[in-house]
Amino acid sequence: MDIPYTVSARPDTGLYNAKVGIWLFLASEVMLFGGLFSSYIFLRVGADYPWPVHELNVTLGFINTLVLIGSSVTVLLAWASLKMRNIAAYKRYMIITVLCAAVFMVNKTFEYKAKFAHYAVTLTDGTILTGHLPHGYEIEFGEVNQLTLTVAGRTSAVDANPIAHVLPHVKGELPQFTTEGGETVTLDKAGFAKLREGALEKARAKAKAENLNEVPQTRIVLKASKPITFTVAPSDLLAKPATDAKQIMFRDGTLAEGRVLDDKMTLEVDGIDLRATPDKEKSLAWKAEYLGEDWKKAFIAQRDHAVAEFNERYSDGKGGLTRKPEESATHQKHQFFVPVKSVKPEAAHAAKAEHGGAEKDAHASKDEGHGAHAAHHPEVKLERKDVRFFSNFTPKLNSYYAIYFTLTGLHGLHVVAGALVLAYFVFFNGRMLREDPERLANRVEVGGLFWHFVDLVWIFLFPLLYLL
Repeated sequence: MDIPYTVSARPDTGLYNAKVGIWLFLASEVMLFGGLFSSYIFLRVGADYPWPVHELNVTLGFINTLVLIGSSVTVLLAWASLKMRNIAAYKRYMIITVLCAAVFMVNKTFEYKAKFAHYAVTLTDGTILTGHLPHGYEIEFGEVNQLTLTVAGRTSAVDANPIAHVLPHVKGELPQFTTEGGETVTLDKAGFAKLREGALEKARAKAKAENLNEVPQTRIVLKASKPITFTVAPSDLLAKPATDAKQIMFRDGTLAEGRVLDDKMTLEVDGIDLRATPDKEKSLAWKAEYLGEDWKKAFIAQRDHAVAEFNERYSDGKGGLTRKPEESATHQKHQFFVPVKSVKPEAAHAAKAEHGGAEKDAHASKDEGHGAHAAHHPEVKLERKDVRFFSNFTPKLNSYYAIYFTLTGLHGLHVVAGALVLAYFVFFNGRMLREDPERLANRVEVGGLFWHFVDLVWIFLFPLLYLL
């Protein structure tokens, strides 16, 4: 039995079933994205910190906009070609649409990858240094003479596995170990398996003797023949140790006793954000061991120029301004965010700052007087006591990136889902194409309506996140 109105239109609405269904579905989608857009607006208006502006790759976003607009045109042409029974054109346009979706997602992958590799470090005075961690953030913990392994008697999140969680972080050669019983062991896969089995046998015997319901955990204490040094990222530890910590615990529960030798963070700085710094000319960024006086002078030159330019643009001709500078997020960024593109600012920046001159672009560029490394970002070793918080540009960083990833991630899922449906129509609906092309045309039209909605959402997302 055929379901009525799957091909022909209903006489009361003039629409076939699937078209009514897709419009109802799109109505629910409008409410979903409308709520998310509203959340973004309220978070931005009520933000108690300088809201990030112009931090996304506009060029890549604009290319993706053109790609989606082009795909909306091609899906419409595919539907029209199918209605006219031009099968070759229909397949061609549908394949182009699917390829456009693939291009969009590839570009979005590049954008996401850049965000995950880019970091922001908030110093204790509110200064934010942006850049990359060339070697990651690792703590050097040394003078370790003893390891304590916890062997669980049952399935447990904390169960000794030093081969996977401890040994990869050893700096240098691994020494021999001595057990509490005086036995000399090598902590490799075979050696640990023997230790583990012996510990479990003792635990089982204890459980049997004491009539316990489960096998208790057992600790294996190993004394090292010479001190060990570890270089380990905080994410590989159960808890980030304090600067004066005497112990660290690895993810498998293994306890190492020693002391922190170095916990400085090496950051390749590509930006200085002073918008949340109370006294900007006394920022920790200008410490001699960090960026120093030259960058402070470059900042002052940029700030003075931004103020002069703003006053000139919004002057009312009577000594006042037509716009409040503190209410312009763009002006605040021009004033207090310094892009860093070389090891040292150009000599011209320092000279003009000393004479009160204005510099249109106060960011650093290649300094010919400092050799081949002048075009690189400066590497700064940040002391632990000066760091309040650090994160890559992910939802953890702030509300802006939390909703950015939510909106663009959800939109990306819609792109993938829509592309899969359209690909199914062109590659797996051959039988319907031959036997009932009108019904397939209705399917393509419904898929096209969803695809137009996906495009429309991006038309709102692009200016909201990338331009404003």
